[in-house]
Amino acid sequence: MKAAAIASLTRRQLESPTTRWILLAFGGVFTIIKLGGYAVLKWNHPAAWASGILTPFLIAFSYGIASQWPWFWTGDDRLRAPWLRGILQAVLFTTFLILVLVSVDYGLLRLAGIREVPMEGSNINLSFVRALKVNLIFGMPMMTIVGALVMLGQITRMEKDEAETRAKEAQWVLLRGQLSPHVLFNSLNGLAELVRQDPIAAEQGILDLSALYRSLLDHGSRPLAPMKDEKALVERFLAVEQMRLGDRLKVSWSWTDTLDNLQAPPFMLQPLVENALKHGIAPNPEGGEIRIELTPDLYGFSLRVSNTGKPLPLVPGNGIGLRNLEARLKLSFGEEAAFRLASEGPWTMAEIRLRIEGTGGRS
Repeated sequence: MKAAAIASLTRRQLESPTTRWILLAFGGVFTIIKLGGYAVLKWNHPAAWASGILTPFLIAFSYGIASQWPWFWTGDDRLRAPWLRGILQAVLFTTFLILVLVSVDYGLLRLAGIREVPMEGSNINLSFVRALKVNLIFGMPMMTIVGALVMLGQITRMEKDEAETRAKEAQWVLLRGQLSPHVLFNSLNGLAELVRQDPIAAEQGILDLSALYRSLLDHGSRPLAPMKDEKALVERFLAVEQMRLGDRLKVSWSWTDTLDNLQAPPFMLQPLVENALKHGIAPNPEGGEIRIELTPDLYGFSLRVSNTGKPLPLVPGNGIGLRNLEARLKLSFGEEAAFRLASEGPWTMAEIRLRIEGTGGRS
């Protein structure tokens, strides 16, 4: 690792509540030990209290955080240094670190006018050399070992996170691969019907389908995309379907433009519209209407597709598109996303509610 990567790792560790509680606990223990051991001293100077409270927390930070730095320092993209180099770097770094800690503590005690400290059952003269020697003999090997253990724990965690990220990326690729051919096959089936009824319209539909499929590939190549791109894709998809269904398909939009730049997983809206067409509009000789709504709500936003026509069995995830959509929502947002199918009078409604910051609602 390089210095910037080590600094980023340290920042993430310190942002963890668990790490902060551990450092606080060990710092508190070291403080109690030091204050109890130095009870014979007169704590009548701010520098003495600084020595009794500040130094233990510096020691806790050194053992829990700083001791791992020399093990991670490689100057390149490797996660850790080779063992021999790591040991050498750790010995040199911990020697320097102990020198700094002893200097700080010695300076504070001298500033407080303390000339003697308890050691080996009696009070002895405060000696910088003696304190440094004792801390190097006992502290340097201990800090080197602790640093190695902390480093190994961090690498195990990073490798686990990396494996989970790669698994998610692979799953995204699989889901995207399922979606694009699925849309293509359904559209081709519709155009096959149109060829017999209106060859000229079918020719235009094929050109529109080519443009649609290009958009599908571009849109699906991103893990996140603005909602305005999703809307444009669905408008093109509906244009292709309009060639087949004609006046049997009516579409209305209620779209909050302020959410156009909201970043969300691609293909959230398209499967809902396709499902409404396939199960609600197309099977009904009279066709029906699709109503598409995007609105902010209290916790994020709501994306809703309602349709008249043939009622849909209210069992989510029957088709590839809906199963795919549910899988992607769970993969990206877990419990922060909710999907439901419901009947509202003559309308069949599919709705996604998603908790995302920056929607204008409360998150």
